[in-house]
Amino acid sequence: MSERQNLSWTACDTLAAQGKKPSIGLVREWTIAATGAKKGSDGDVQKDINEWYADLLKLKRDKGVAGLPDAVATLTRELWRYAVESANDTLAAERTALAGEKAEAEKLIDLAQEDTLAAIDIANELKGKLTIANADLLGRDQQIKRLEQALAEQRATLQAKDERIAGLAAELSRKAEEHAGGQAELDGLRKHSLLEIDRARAESRQWKAEFTRIEAESKSAAHAYREKISTLDSELSGAKGRLGAVEESLAAANRRVEIVEAELSAAKPLNGDARLRAGSSRKPGAGRLVRRR
Repeated sequence: MSERQNLSWTACDTLAAQGKKPSIGLVREWTIAATGAKKGSDGDVQKDINEWYADLLKLKRDKGVAGLPDAVATLTRELWRYAVESANDTLAAERTALAGEKAEAEKLIDLAQEDTLAAIDIANELKGKLTIANADLLGRDQQIKRLEQALAEQRATLQAKDERIAGLAAELSRKAEEHAGGQAELDGLRKHSLLEIDRARAESRQWKAEFTRIEAESKSAAHAYREKISTLDSELSGAKGRLGAVEESLAAANRRVEIVEAELSAAKPLNGDARLRAGSSRKPGAGRLVRRR
């Protein structure tokens, strides 16, 4: 005997002792009150109640009611038979009710199955849509990742550009400062150059005037030198003429001396040795004047 059947039979015994007819509702109520939980289905509980009635009837048939008069025993058996028949009638009614409930349940099951088939179709359709949606979501996720990556790259590019712009701004500021300094220096150089140009122009005018003066003096001196040279040339020409006359006179004198020497040589002959000594002691051209130019 199972635990559920034992519990159901105990409930039937307790209800019979209380003068109550065991039923599914009363047995279920007693078992829940006793154990705090529902034991088995309604069909299982009804089966347990039927088996309890059958066992009780078998027990009463097999054994007499000991210690009772035959009339009482007969009354007891009749009472018991009536109870069993009443229980059977109740059981039949309950079976009829259960059959109706079963038919209704089967209708509900058919409706539920139809709803289930429709739900399955709807579920399959929803699964298809869900698959498409998941694929779409996956594509969107990939697109979002690509967009996030592109956005990150653009942010990095913008950051690099911002850094480049900041560097260029700093460089421009430095160049501007250098330009301002260079402009100031250039202005100073321009002013200094203008002063130098003015000074150079003044010196140029001074040197031009000096050059004009020196050129005039040089021209005057050159003219004086040319005149002096002309005079010297005239004097040199005159000196040359006088020198020529002196040289001619000197040549004539040399000729006369040679003539005289020849005459002296002819007038006073000398021996060979004396002539040689005389010839070696006298150089050629002795007594002649050297012409100077």
